[in-house]
Amino acid sequence: MRRSRLRVVLFSGGRGSGALTAQLVSNPRIDLTVAINGYDDGASTGEVRRFLGDALGPSDFRKNASRLARVLKTAPDPLIDLLDLRLPADLHQRSTGDAVADAVSTAIGPPELQSVTGLAAALTETARTSVAQRLARFARELQEVARPFAFADSSVGNLVFAGAFLQSGRCFNDAVDDYCALLGLPRGIIENVTDGADAHLVAIDADGRLLGSEEEIVDAKRRNRIDDIYLLDGRPGREDADSLRAAGRDELARRLSARTARIGINPRLASAVAQADLIVYAPGTQHSSLFPSYLTPGLSQAIAANLKAIKLLVTNIQTDAEITGSSAVDIIERAVFYLKEKGRLSIPTPCLITHYLVNDPQNAESATPYVPLGRLESLEDPRLIRVGNYEEGVTGRHDATKILGPFVDAYVDRWSAVQRVAVYLHDAGSTTKIVQSILEMVRGGIGDLPVEIAVFHDGPAALEASFVASLGFPVTRLEGPVEQQDQQLRSVLHAGPFDYVIMFESSGMYNGEDIANLASHLSLGRLDAVWGSRRLSVKDIHESYRLKYRHRSVLGAISYVGSHSLSLLYLAMYGRYVSDTLSAARAVRTSDVLRVPCRLTDKLVNQHLLSVLLRRKAEMFEVPVQFFSIAPDQVRRTTPFDGLRAVGTVLRGRVP
Repeated sequence: MRRSRLRVVLFSGGRGSGALTAQLVSNPRIDLTVAINGYDDGASTGEVRRFLGDALGPSDFRKNASRLARVLKTAPDPLIDLLDLRLPADLHQRSTGDAVADAVSTAIGPPELQSVTGLAAALTETARTSVAQRLARFARELQEVARPFAFADSSVGNLVFAGAFLQSGRCFNDAVDDYCALLGLPRGIIENVTDGADAHLVAIDADGRLLGSEEEIVDAKRRNRIDDIYLLDGRPGREDADSLRAAGRDELARRLSARTARIGINPRLASAVAQADLIVYAPGTQHSSLFPSYLTPGLSQAIAANLKAIKLLVTNIQTDAEITGSSAVDIIERAVFYLKEKGRLSIPTPCLITHYLVNDPQNAESATPYVPLGRLESLEDPRLIRVGNYEEGVTGRHDATKILGPFVDAYVDRWSAVQRVAVYLHDAGSTTKIVQSILEMVRGGIGDLPVEIAVFHDGPAALEASFVASLGFPVTRLEGPVEQQDQQLRSVLHAGPFDYVIMFESSGMYNGEDIANLASHLSLGRLDAVWGSRRLSVKDIHESYRLKYRHRSVLGAISYVGSHSLSLLYLAMYGRYVSDTLSAARAVRTSDVLRVPCRLTDKLVNQHLLSVLLRRKAEMFEVPVQFFSIAPDQVRRTTPFDGLRAVGTVLRGRVP
């Protein structure tokens, strides 16, 4: 079945890949999956995590859901604005949870919640009820659990997500689906990278000190240089953190490794990765949003197993707090390090990343320093590197079109390009042979290729109407004497929208499945001719010689030498060796076919075709075709005189 949509998996953080996300999701030919981790524990997200006790952080999921819903227009702006709204800093009462739920439900509330009620008033009753139900579930948890909760500066969406988490039986990934559905987003467009198990991100900096939370890692005031990151089964408490900070670098690393969280890959994400055509490792906060995702057990194996996908790693344009002093090469090397699970996996790098997209600022000036290129020559394979100006002006943001355009366009063009092909079945001698060639062509998979075909034949009678109707493509019989048949076909080719003509002898010597083989190389429209070669099917051609010339060894030797002589003549005259100049299975661009001065079934048609093609240095590709021996009296044979005429045609064809 032909594909028409590009499947893309984007590994993202909260905001760093906004331009890439918008570019991908707004393309109707793309099915996008945004893969995010939930290790954020700063500010209101950290407060939600501390209160719930066993939940990942919702903020990056909320931010991405808002962005996607706004681009796709799956939810009204007031709903998105309400979920992104931050509550006033002076809200401390435990009853605030109920107050916020009531304010959303009724669009009426106290003055301090005026911003909430104003947005709620712009929503439908159904939307208000959906949001209020989740807020009420969180408010009930507040009343039932003794743990404190600070509402100051908390986003409404984080509280809604917490309610969804509780409503879903404390299943984080179900809460992601529920929150996306609230905004009208389809299931699976945003995925948590893991199975939803709780885990906490910590790091060791370049001086061997513990950074005990994600919040510390990304702290802009510290300008951290990160040495390594770890995912723990619990957040270190104050005494625990003090003990860890007192340990030396090696002891600290050992103790953190011993507390590794037991997490697994999200099965739905594993499936999306397996089916992806394009996998993008986005720029962003590397040590909190991206590198931790790559540590997910099973993720790298799933990525590596998808051999057909293009896998792009896009490095940051400008420096960030947690990549202070890092170059683009440093980011690449660390990404590979974590994708290989800190060296535990021996997966070849090209199976994980096929292209590194590195921004070259080209002397641009900015208040925020640009990430330097680094020693690009230190990267093992220069074929993986793409260096260019990927910035949108001097904004510090990536230009999504520059980054994704060439790769997305290549896929979409490949699938949308439909070559129109006329298949000419000639020299069959019977209707049965025409039908057999067509059936073999269908079994060969012609219907799965991005081609539109129409079949023409010179059989003795038209094919049965119900059979033709079942094929899904038109079949036309050329009528009258051979000259008239040739003129009919040429008239159709002149008037019709055909890009190529496949000329295929249906005498029984060739297998109709090779029609699909020839057509499969036409899909991109780059080649001018695909030439079937019997000589590339060595056993078939030897068997043919044995049968045809078993009592005429001298004639067989002449035929053998003559055939190779024609190939050598083309090499001498045009600089191109064609292994089978007498093949009767070939696909040629229509414009070249129409330049041939003889009938398309003439014995010299190949010499005219090859002269036309090779004289203009056309792109030509030879493929092996099957060949069956048939008794000499059942087929047209090439005589020595025909061979001499062919030589003359080649020599004359060399002159324009």
